Amino acid sequence: MYKSGRIRFDTRKYDLDEVFRRYKSGNLIFYKKNSITGKRRSKVTREVLEALLRGIPFPPVYTSELQTGELLVLDKSDRLRFLMEYLVFAYGEDQKENQMEQSNYFSEIRQMYSDWMKDIFYAPIMLHVIDYTNPKYVHMQVGAFVEEWPVTQEQSVWNVIYQKSGAQILEKLLADIRYSPKAVLMVQYQFLYFMMVFFAAHGMFDDAVFQDADKFQLIEKTIYWLQFGNDEDVKKLCEKFKVIYELLSERRVGNRLFLQASPERITKYLCFMGAWKTIRDDHIEEVYENRKIRARVIDCDMSFHDISKILEFFRRGDL
Repeated sequence: MYKSGRIRFDTRKYDLDEVFRRYKSGNLIFYKKNSITGKRRSKVTREVLEALLRGIPFPPVYTSELQTGELLVLDKSDRLRFLMEYLVFAYGEDQKENQMEQSNYFSEIRQMYSDWMKDIFYAPIMLHVIDYTNPKYVHMQVGAFVEEWPVTQEQSVWNVIYQKSGAQILEKLLADIRYSPKAVLMVQYQFLYFMMVFFAAHGMFDDAVFQDADKFQLIEKTIYWLQFGNDEDVKKLCEKFKVIYELLSERRVGNRLFLQASPERITKYLCFMGAWKTIRDDHIEEVYENRKIRARVIDCDMSFHDISKILEFFRRGDL
């Protein structure tokens, strides 16, 4: 089922003025970010304006075309995001609340560049558009390859691309877990992957269909089950996740093993602790305490092939 094929792209060249009009009309959108510091926003905006005023071409931007027609910007550098926000501040007709919050660090920029701003509106912007006719997981594959996303960016893009396919259920399911507002995307990401490995442990992925599937293809199927699965079963699975999430959170405090662990690694521990509980039902801490198991878990690329190898390793018990 999951054979490699040509991805359908469309390369479009616009003047900055046209890109700005599309942004103001809601046809160019950006994924949610938990927090962006004013200092970084100001620094990047200045760099972009300086480059455009000197005639340096704006770097090509990858976008995902949604079935509703909007273009979701996949760029993690935030250059285009901040440029659009600045132009709204400087030339927008409506002063919205978020624009007022930006006024402190955009006002100074406007004073510095106001005399030359008209010169940048003819600057060309190249958009590489991933056609909506590609399967949704392809949009994720391209974005991850081009942008080398951190996990929260990946989850934020999932939430936009799959907003009508189950992603909106996540926040409600996870509402009572103790985490900070900044960790919302992280916990959603962890639960999706936890579900994916749980389904693999229960044989819900057909070997013949998914044998070559990568993590994005598996997650797409997981989101489908999240949307159309039995509500009670999903809630029970969420409760299993919460128990292990709380346990791992407690174990991480003051533990040198976790001090330098990446979000991806922590997510893998959560996933395979759940799988260990399903298969062996004892001492789930073995997943990160046993060196042999830990090495396999860390090296897993979360494809069906790699997940299946670890699950078989758990079942054999030759630890």
